[in-house]
Amino acid sequence: MNKNMIISTIATLLIAGCASTDLEKESVSSIKGGKQEEVSKNTIAEKSGSIITLGDRAVEIFYGNEGNAERYTNAISSTKQALGDQVEVYNMVVPSSVEFALPQKYQNMSKSQKPVIDKIYDNLDSKVKTVDAYKALEKHKNEYIYFNTDHHWTSLGAYYAYEQFAKEAGFQAKSLNEFKKYSKKDFLGTLYTQTQDTKLKENADVVDYYKIPVDYDVFRYEKGKEDTPVSSTLYADYVDGVNAYSLFLHGDFPMIKIQNNDSDNGKKLVVVKESYGNAFVPFLIPHYDEIYVVDSRYYNSSLKKLVNEQEVKEVLFINNIFAANTEKIVKTIEEIQ
Repeated sequence: MNKNMIISTIATLLIAGCASTDLEKESVSSIKGGKQEEVSKNTIAEKSGSIITLGDRAVEIFYGNEGNAERYTNAISSTKQALGDQVEVYNMVVPSSVEFALPQKYQNMSKSQKPVIDKIYDNLDSKVKTVDAYKALEKHKNEYIYFNTDHHWTSLGAYYAYEQFAKEAGFQAKSLNEFKKYSKKDFLGTLYTQTQDTKLKENADVVDYYKIPVDYDVFRYEKGKEDTPVSSTLYADYVDGVNAYSLFLHGDFPMIKIQNNDSDNGKKLVVVKESYGNAFVPFLIPHYDEIYVVDSRYYNSSLKKLVNEQEVKEVLFINNIFAANTEKIVKTIEEIQ
């Protein structure tokens, strides 16, 4: 814990007579080196702005926004209506780590995400297929599916969501042991950057990623050069430390095209995503001839035009719960239709 946080904690305890709802002692669990471990019985849950630290792990508080969630629902529904019955549209809203990390006595520190996700799914156009990532992640909530020091999920969390998508899309998911795993150590992510908490620094993350066992080519379309494909790779193996999450797809670009040279099944997919999608997309490669990865925050063209020109029959929207409740991001989804 940094010095300012220590002072803030002591002051709060004195003022509240040690009865603050934000600062209570509770036994919680943490992930160290990808393994679940019990931490001290005296661990204190501390709130610092929009972040809660639980010992040597941090999570981001979810407040939600009903109006933005409704706009998100309407944007997905209107996209389905615009694309018509010939294109299957899927929607996946991914819960964040705070949903599963908080012990029971701290539940009131963050809004429950499941009712928000359920409402989005319930109000979608009936022809949109929903992917229940929540159920898949909840089942594995004690595994290393989210980072300790960053707001993203891990590749393992993305894998469990991929299994759920496979069920909805009608193909057999690959077993995790069919992929060769690589790792980057000493990753300190956004939550550490914001708090500078020394306990988080001592519990740095490991970024695992999996090499896909097919022959494929990757092309990215950069900002301001959306008409010019640049030969790329799936992973930026050279990144390290604080930039380690950007090894997935080399980060965020308006569009990335992945061509599977070992497949001839005629299947093409567009994935509309924010950064959570980066760790998810690689698992899809064995199942499609072509995948077009569109980041709605940077894409300046028409989704319908892309789908029609490339004769795509499947579109997947994958967004974390914060993105689906954030006006700025929801607006970008509305604008690419």
